[in-house]
Amino acid sequence: MRYLSVNTKTLLALLFYGVCFGCNSPKSESDLTKSNKNMTNVELREKLVKALDDMKSKAIEMGIQGVATASVLNNGETDDWIGEMKVVGTPTNQKEGWNLVAIAWSKCGEVIATGADSGNPDHQKMMGELGFVGGAYDEHEGCKMAFAFSGADSEEDLVVAKYGIEKMKGYISGKQEADTTTTLKAMVTPLKKEQFIQVTIVVNDIRKAAKAWAFLLNVPEPEIWTNHLESNAEYPYTYRGQDDKPCNLQMCVIDMGNWVLELHQIDENPSTFREFINKHGQGVHHLGFEVGDARDEVIRELKEMGFDTERTIGVYPGSSWTIVDSEDVLGVNLNIKPKR
Repeated sequence: MRYLSVNTKTLLALLFYGVCFGCNSPKSESDLTKSNKNMTNVELREKLVKALDDMKSKAIEMGIQGVATASVLNNGETDDWIGEMKVVGTPTNQKEGWNLVAIAWSKCGEVIATGADSGNPDHQKMMGELGFVGGAYDEHEGCKMAFAFSGADSEEDLVVAKYGIEKMKGYISGKQEADTTTTLKAMVTPLKKEQFIQVTIVVNDIRKAAKAWAFLLNVPEPEIWTNHLESNAEYPYTYRGQDDKPCNLQMCVIDMGNWVLELHQIDENPSTFREFINKHGQGVHHLGFEVGDARDEVIRELKEMGFDTERTIGVYPGSSWTIVDSEDVLGVNLNIKPKR
């Protein structure tokens, strides 16, 4: 908590103004708005964008694409709704002929008009409404919220919409920032510079990227092979804490001396690599550290700091590796490996 220091004369003047002018003089609409709101519309919009980013991450985690929309009416206001939109992968479903942007906003419009979740069969549709499930309504600290997602089946759309609302409620109350803060502290078993072994880049076309890197580094073009990621009898393969569908990962390695440069091209199945490329496009997915027998202790300490250590548990013969979700703090994820 931060404290502001004011002198006694200033404090008395502020109290006098608040009591005398606040209670006895008529207030303009702008004064009422300021006194009744916890934040400005600009601040509220910033939080709305964060909640939409969370919805996008949730959709990617669920392996679905579409459009997220959200509108909020600030505390003390009556008609100045704030709206934002986020495309997750695609704005349309060309195969089925759906305009996902139009559908998502239609859900939001129905929610705003009814003050309830969209798709209620008892609601008589108005012109412009489509009556689809996937829009959610809630109120929190005087703010009204209409969130929607379109692109998957109705139940999945509603899950993403409600997830966004819960995140937004946290941002409005100020709790969400505190809940997601990672507290860095000195590790008993710290990562060491000499344990750094790997930079891994996710690319759209591994053959093109491998050829370009080989040309730039003046080295032979690396061999490309496919790593089939799935659980085996000894170790499970999990993504976001859940046993997941197997996926195929094309990869190659360029020896850089004390470390290696890895290139990855992933298939369309849900995975940490597909999540990353859907969210960011091509880029550095993780830095790898080989920590030997200290792997479990390193993971435990990172988890205690607040890092999500269940982004992926991967497998290879006789061992496994752990992708730690650290990109929001470190700008990149970590891959913590034992010795193979």
